[in-house]
This record gives sequence, structure tokens and C-alpha cells, in this order.
Amino acid sequence: MKMSKAVLLSLSIVVPFASAQSVDEILEKYVQAVGGKAAIEKVTTRVMKGKLENPDEGPSPTEIYAKAPNKYMAVTNVPNYGAVQEAWNGEKGWKKDPDSGLRDMSRDDSANARRDYDFYRELRLKDLFPKMALSGKTKVGDRDAFIVEATSGDGTAEKFYFDSQSGLLVRRDFERVTLDDGIILFEVDYEDFKDVEGVKVPFTVIRKTPDYALSYRFSEVTFNVPIDDGKFAKPEK
Repeated sequence: MKMSKAVLLSLSIVVPFASAQSVDEILEKYVQAVGGKAAIEKVTTRVMKGKLENPDEGPSPTEIYAKAPNKYMAVTNVPNYGAVQEAWNGEKGWKKDPDSGLRDMSRDDSANARRDYDFYRELRLKDLFPKMALSGKTKVGDRDAFIVEATSGDGTAEKFYFDSQSGLLVRRDFERVTLDDGIILFEVDYEDFKDVEGVKVPFTVIRKTPDYALSYRFSEVTFNVPIDDGKFAKPEK
């Protein structure tokens, strides 16, 4: 099923991480654009609710739960298919869907999840990606953006695109390896930023590969809602 396969490759929705003349200035401007370090650190949980739009299948209700310092759970209920889930409990991750059932994350997926699901990622980019370099400027839509090339400690590379005016992260490019399709190039755009309790959050996240494009459109984002750690635990079956 095309929709289910696409969803399995796209549950990782990370709220983004700034812009100026050097990498340090870009990252600092980004933190300030999001709301500043103090406002970001006041948030300890995040719940996002909305829908995943697929041009072939229509909308699917989606909920994402995140808890500091590094827990994450996403569930998308695909019509005529069922629930597609992905979770990271801070140390290990799991996935579940009607086709493949329950399974542990692979080693590569776990390494990516450890970076992607860091709750304070926007404050910790230089820790997560020790090697960062400003490589130029380009257009994202009709706006100028600085390109920062980043490499993690294990050699994983990403490109971050920061709006030169607002300082916000508006795009990420990265590769992921899957069992079915090998290496896949992802382009993720962050749009429709809104202020939630002093913190800027993208209410639209568009995730593209050479084969498909999926749009996450969130209608509700709330902070500091109590979330039990059991939410992120691997189920029995």
C-alpha cells in the first residue's frame, strides 16, 4: 500500500532549529528567532495534533508526543489500513504497523532517533553535529537562506537552511537508509510558524523524497501537558 509505505518513512517530524554571517551567529540567531534559550527551556513536553495529507490517499489523523530530555511518540491512523507508530524512549526505539507488526529500530534508525528526538535540539545543534560549516546561500521558496552543512560524530551529514531574515530553520536535507529502497534523499520544509507560549513552532511540515511528498498540517500544539513515560514504552505485541 503506497500510503502505508510512505507513512513508515516519514513519521519523524522534528520541530526545527538561525541566520547571519558565521555558523555561530546563525545558530544564535536561530535560538533567538525560536524564542530564546529561557523560553525554550521552560517547555518540558509537547503535544502536536493534526493530519497527514497524502495526495493519493487523503488525510490521516496524526498525534505526536515529545518529552524532555529525549522521548518521542508519533501515531498516524491511516484510513482503511490502521495505526502506524514510531517511538523513542530515550535509549531504544520501536515501530509498529499493520503490515510488519511490532519491531525494534535498527542501529542506524536508533542513531538518527537519538539526534532527531533530542527535545532541546535547537539549543544543542553543535553538540549533535560537531562539524558545521557555512557553505553558501540559496532560495527556499522566494526567500534567501543560508546553507549550513553539518556532520554528526558518527559521520551522518545533513544540510540546514536558515532564513536570512527571520533566522528560522526552513529546510533540512538528509539521507536515510531503508531495507526496501536503500538510500533515500529527504527534503523537509518547515512553514506556517506560529507563536506558542513565546516559542515559534512550524504548523506545516512537508516531507519530500524523489517518489512522494507528504504534508503534516497541525491544528493544535500544546506545551507542558503531563505525559506518563509509559507512553513511550514498547508494547507487549
